[in-house]
Amino acid sequence: MSYVVFARKWRPRTLADVVGQETVTRTLGNALTSGRIGHAFLLTGARGVGKTSTARILAAALNCSAQDEPTPTPCGTCPSCSEIAAGNSVDVQEIDAASNNSVDDVRELRESTRFNPARDRYRIWIIDEVHMLSGAAFNALLKTLEEPPPRVKFILATTELKKLPETILSRCQIHAFRLIPAKTLAGHLRAIADSEKIEVSDSALLRIARAAEGSVRDALSLFDQVYAFTGAVIQDEDVAKLLGLIDRELLREATRAVFENDSPGVLRVIETLASYGADYEMFAHELLLYWRDLLVLKIDAQSEGVDLLPEDRAAAAQFVSALAEEDLLRLVDSLSRSELDFRKAIDPDPRLSLEMALLKAAQLRRLVSFADLVSRVEQFLGESPRPVLTVSAPPERPRLQAPVPAPPAPVVRRIEAPAEEAPAAAARRLVPPTDAAPVRPTAKAEAATPPPSVAPAPAATAEPAGNTIDRLRAATSGRMLLGALSEASATIEGDTLIIGVAAAQVAFLESEKDTLAANGLKAFGRKLRVVLKAGGQDELDDSVPEKPRPARPAPAPSPAAATKRPAPEPAPSSAPADKGPGKAALKAKVMADPVVGRTLDLFGGTLIDAKPLAPLPSDESAEEEDR
Repeated sequence: MSYVVFARKWRPRTLADVVGQETVTRTLGNALTSGRIGHAFLLTGARGVGKTSTARILAAALNCSAQDEPTPTPCGTCPSCSEIAAGNSVDVQEIDAASNNSVDDVRELRESTRFNPARDRYRIWIIDEVHMLSGAAFNALLKTLEEPPPRVKFILATTELKKLPETILSRCQIHAFRLIPAKTLAGHLRAIADSEKIEVSDSALLRIARAAEGSVRDALSLFDQVYAFTGAVIQDEDVAKLLGLIDRELLREATRAVFENDSPGVLRVIETLASYGADYEMFAHELLLYWRDLLVLKIDAQSEGVDLLPEDRAAAAQFVSALAEEDLLRLVDSLSRSELDFRKAIDPDPRLSLEMALLKAAQLRRLVSFADLVSRVEQFLGESPRPVLTVSAPPERPRLQAPVPAPPAPVVRRIEAPAEEAPAAAARRLVPPTDAAPVRPTAKAEAATPPPSVAPAPAATAEPAGNTIDRLRAATSGRMLLGALSEASATIEGDTLIIGVAAAQVAFLESEKDTLAANGLKAFGRKLRVVLKAGGQDELDDSVPEKPRPARPAPAPSPAAATKRPAPEPAPSSAPADKGPGKAALKAKVMADPVVGRTLDLFGGTLIDAKPLAPLPSDESAEEEDR
């Protein structure tokens, strides 16, 4: 008798013999026992996991002549079972869809379904690799597949489920076959080795099982090949040499070099690979699987999801204890990306790619983690900035609700009123205007106009500018806002808080008016309306709509503002920029800005150059923009 390879000799004969597919075999066994047997079955999964074998077992279970009805345990000795196993049964037809994929082939199959079985209970068609049928052939098969004659069964098998039309899938019972775990495959190989009286270690069988990548047929073929190479006694070195597998000691040496940032050690490992003539891509894949096992053991030391022998677990435990979980995760991610780059490279140099991948991995532990970087930045920001204010910033205050803005006043008019009406400031502000267009008084006219002869309310007394701005700063938290108020002045007139700031800070403070109002409430104990004065020259009142106004000279600065800082410079004219201060003076002025200083300190920058702004628009263009 001619030699039969292990993949055919040890082919399963019953559902119980199918390796690693308990879900499928249990479902089919229960269906056969209860008599709830479908008319079309679709078996899908990777190569070599038992699809065709299960199809033949199912056909034998349906047609076994030793039983009066379908059985989950066919005898295997009756004429029907023997012919099905040999592939020459009259009533069970196996069709290869790759070579019989036309409409004519399907038409011939449809004509054959009209006849009753010659001897057995059912006429069964096993269509292997059914996804290879053409679109027209699928359409021709639809009606017969949906409503076949009573004694006809279809068993379809495919490795490409996604290529099947939905109309075919909806007419079949789908049974998905999974890849076999390496430990299960190694146990199956051990049973065969004992039956064949082959001496082989568990580690060698596990390496063969891992090389099979979940396929029983591949594992049996590799085992048969190793048996032919070594004879009845198989050594671990023979398995590694024949299958081109990577020595486990070399994997551990590469891991040690990477974990200890030993770049010369990495190069020595790759030189050893070159002397062995090993496949670099296979080494990268084996190393990636080994690091994956280390990561799993780091997460759960008792996990059964790793394919390591007890002696390998002892060495792995030493590596796991030396690294943090995030370091292992970065290493696995880095090597997996590099392995993907190997495959995508147009003209790859495997050795160079592997060297760069491992050297890069060896340097990953020197990088600062993102969490550490954030911690350092927070620590840096938590340090007190260089002193630019005379008062220290208060501790972080709780977030306040934005104050409800006061109702807008169309025109502010000064009216003679009795003393008892002084507290009703809001009522005075809401006096309706006359029909004539109101003219907003200038700051100089207001200064020249004597105050009304009413008794001032206690809350309306003006406070010294220096004391006012200091109290406002003390109630303010936030470095940006404190920086904007560092060169500001402030006075209180009635229920209005007037803040004089540089023109460059007006836009920012306009967006922070609610915060300034809340800080004013905290500092002075009453609600104040915030008005900004750009450069101490114009009052920005957000509650009064702007009206066209004639140009006027800038008012003289108040004594309080004069004590705080010198009067601001007049707006630049249309003269060329080179008549202003020189570059050195301009850079010194910019460096004196506290916001610029803190920004340079935060990012470690230096000021290279400073340029003056473009000339401000004329009064006419400014009034046009105000409209």
